[in-house]
Amino acid sequence: MAQKPNISTAKFSDGVSWLTGGGNLLARGGPALIRVALVLWLFSMLRWIPILGAIALIVISPALTAGMLNVFRAVGRGEPAQPSLLLAGFHDPSVRKRLLMLGLFLLIGLSAALAVLVGWLAPQVDADALNAVLSESEASAGQAQRLFAVFQDVNWFGGVVAAALVLAPVLGGLYFSVPLVFFWRWPALTAVIWSFRALLVNWLAFLGFGLAMFGVLLIAGLVFGLIDQLLNVALGGLGQMLSQLVSMILSLFFQLLIGAAQWLSFVRVFPVDSDELQQADDSIRG
Repeated sequence: MAQKPNISTAKFSDGVSWLTGGGNLLARGGPALIRVALVLWLFSMLRWIPILGAIALIVISPALTAGMLNVFRAVGRGEPAQPSLLLAGFHDPSVRKRLLMLGLFLLIGLSAALAVLVGWLAPQVDADALNAVLSESEASAGQAQRLFAVFQDVNWFGGVVAAALVLAPVLGGLYFSVPLVFFWRWPALTAVIWSFRALLVNWLAFLGFGLAMFGVLLIAGLVFGLIDQLLNVALGGLGQMLSQLVSMILSLFFQLLIGAAQWLSFVRVFPVDSDELQQADDSIRG
């Protein structure tokens, strides 16, 4: 790809079409994407390593995102969705370093947002009661109820809004910076700045994308809630296990769907390769 910076303006309908086009890319990828999803799931197991695992997963997440974009570029070209494509963000040492820098940027942003939320909640919470609940050695239904009681009268709204305001520019700076670093070999800081500029220019398209994504998540949540209740009532403990499996599958599906939509939005907002832009348009039209 060429590296000439040129931000195109997308419409509200374009943002909606990125999501539907992402679904078309998933369909075109076919069963081969199951292997890609399994690799993603293996990486997600890092979160079970206390403290360090979650931190490591956050730091490498831009490299994994770059790999997903690489997968969907291949799918758009009619090539097979090889799981090895998912690891492409780790291959080139200079690119890997920049993607890990983006991961550190995300980690700092998440930490800052969490600190803002904790700072908002701390004066409202009875510290002694909270410590008493958290110090219990075994989790139980009673512990969950006492924890709920500690936070029952807490005003979350202001803290959540403040944390979102801290996190929004971080996520905006990361959205396009990952493909800019991976495909165009841009420096991390330059990519973050241009990514944030691109989101500001295309705020209307991302409003459409966000609303479409919210609608899909809402419907999926309602359907999953119904399935969860039916499984628990009909199968008891086995139903809970099946419900967790369904939850994992849905999570992986949405990771892939967002990755596909992110690839289509990148090609639309930073159009350089006319062939790939045409392939993205074909994916959107189905």
